[in-house]
Amino acid sequence: MMPKSDIKKIKNLRKITRASLIACKQAIFKSQGKLNLAIKFLINNSNIIKKHSLKESFLVCRRNQNKTKVLAIKIATATDFITKNEKFKKLANLILEVALFCQRVLGHRKYYVLKYKLSPKLPLFKIIHFFSKYIFNEYLELKQIFVIYAPFSNFYIHHSYKKAAFVGLSNYIPGLEQVSKHIARNLISNPRIPKYQCIQIINYKIIT
Repeated sequence: MMPKSDIKKIKNLRKITRASLIACKQAIFKSQGKLNLAIKFLINNSNIIKKHSLKESFLVCRRNQNKTKVLAIKIATATDFITKNEKFKKLANLILEVALFCQRVLGHRKYYVLKYKLSPKLPLFKIIHFFSKYIFNEYLELKQIFVIYAPFSNFYIHHSYKKAAFVGLSNYIPGLEQVSKHIARNLISNPRIPKYQCIQIINYKIIT
């Protein structure tokens, strides 16, 4: 018999994440009854969804205002249909803005981005879930976050949104904006880069 306290936690977790009862029960068990850890477990593990339904992967990119950081997010969906939706583009821009604002976004630390609260009761993963269920009628998942820091950085993303290149440079010289974009574009056109290559990162030292 499960303790009443755990049953209450499962109900609370389900209310917060809208995950299935089975997923919430497993998350509470794995986290030893700690609600925050249970939320993290559900975010980092795809128990909320059926992984095999996610067939498409694509990238969205953004650079900060100081041009010292470029960030890309790999998102998985069941089809590529929703990527043509204007509402999806707005959601992708929101995710990028949150990720740029967050400090801990390297690798598997997507947890910090998804749990970021836009209001006291509205973490980002709830917004993504709402769009998935009620706007797109199709699940989407934030798969990976890629980031490069440099005194000057730039990127180029392929029109298919399947490949992107980052360029990090040691300092700035006149005309570097166009030159760095050209370098990144040439990387993308390289036939050796697979279709679903997420990021090709290179670093150049500019000698003046």
